[in-house]
Amino acid sequence: MLDMKDRNLEISWLKTFVTVAHTGSMTQATELLYRSQSAISMHIKNIEETLGRKVFNRDIRRLSLTPAGKELLHHAQKILGVYSEAMQSLIGSDVRGTLSLGLPDDFVKQYLPGLLRSFSEKYPFIEISLICEPSLSLIPKIESGELDVAVVTRDRPDRGHFLFSEPLVWTGSETCNLLDRSPLPVAMYEYGSEARKKVLQALDALESGYRVVYSSPYIAGQIAAVESGMAVAVLTRCSVPEHLTVLRSSRLPAMPALDVVVFASQQSANKSLASLLVQEVISVMGTTD
Repeated sequence: MLDMKDRNLEISWLKTFVTVAHTGSMTQATELLYRSQSAISMHIKNIEETLGRKVFNRDIRRLSLTPAGKELLHHAQKILGVYSEAMQSLIGSDVRGTLSLGLPDDFVKQYLPGLLRSFSEKYPFIEISLICEPSLSLIPKIESGELDVAVVTRDRPDRGHFLFSEPLVWTGSETCNLLDRSPLPVAMYEYGSEARKKVLQALDALESGYRVVYSSPYIAGQIAAVESGMAVAVLTRCSVPEHLTVLRSSRLPAMPALDVVVFASQQSANKSLASLLVQEVISVMGTTD
């Protein structure tokens, strides 16, 4: 057994541990940390051998924290926070470069200002090129390396690092009551999107039927359709403007939520910078539950 003086946990091990704890997957951790799965496994093994205790329950589908792992996570997050502040203070934030960030326009107003403010304070010399497009367009751009980092609606269980679940809500204009229309006129997300699939599944339960009168890949188009009085729409809750009404009616089917994730391109030429941005997105936009 190691003496107490020989028991040291390296910062790189703690970074790996926290990432695996948040994702519940060593495979997803490899994508976020740009390390091989064997390196990830070795870091966790080193931690467990140093502590003499298991930090993960190795279930079939997802890793879960043991009581020791939960305690370590609490301390590790504090240690990494202090470490990051110390490094920035001592060596400065003179990291330079250019990154491209993609996210749907649904999330721009609610989430982007805080993210840009926080990231620019830490890394003032990294230039960010922002691309606001639907998730359906952003995902292939990440896969091809055209984009460095993207925040998107999750299209499959293994996609990206989970940030939060965004509710979908019915919206309409206060001056136009369309709920008595049969079939119900609806403005819709673009073809093929996860949001559209979820909305259509819910609409199939509508007894009076529905008809799609407008489709748009951009939130501004759907809002305009609602403002015109031609349709109601299902929008992410964070994107509903104040002058529109969130409709609550027993005649409307309940809507699910969208899982929102962040992931970086494995083809990116700026992997180290992309990793900084991914970690900042997780810090600013990630759920606290």
